[in-house]
Amino acid sequence: MKRTSVVQTFHAETLIISSVLQIGDSERISARTRALAVQRQYELFFGAEGEQVFPIFTKPIPRWLSPPPITVRQTIHESPVLSVRDVRILAISSSAVVQIGSTSTVEAEARIKHIRELAAPELGA
Repeated sequence: MKRTSVVQTFHAETLIISSVLQIGDSERISARTRALAVQRQYELFFGAEGEQVFPIFTKPIPRWLSPPPITVRQTIHESPVLSVRDVRILAISSSAVVQIGSTSTVEAEARIKHIRELAAPELGA
């Protein structure tokens, strides 16, 4: 039996970078993020930054190959309505999923390369 989701109040401050806010049922949700973050101690920019290929963006993600366990499940819904008073979210980022409803399949992938470049300490200082 399908259930109807009822939310009285929903408040989200920020949804960014391939995040998904799904209100209602869906068959499949797929969220993917690839980000390159460079932080430097001093402002210094080179022309073709970010065009280099980093292995983190191309390396295959290992998949779970074990068969799922055999389970028997019986669910009894006493009410056809799932009711929630308040949902408050500060931030959703980098392929995160928030859903009010049901989904058969969710695939989320976030690949982020952080580079921090600090100046070498001065000798004799």
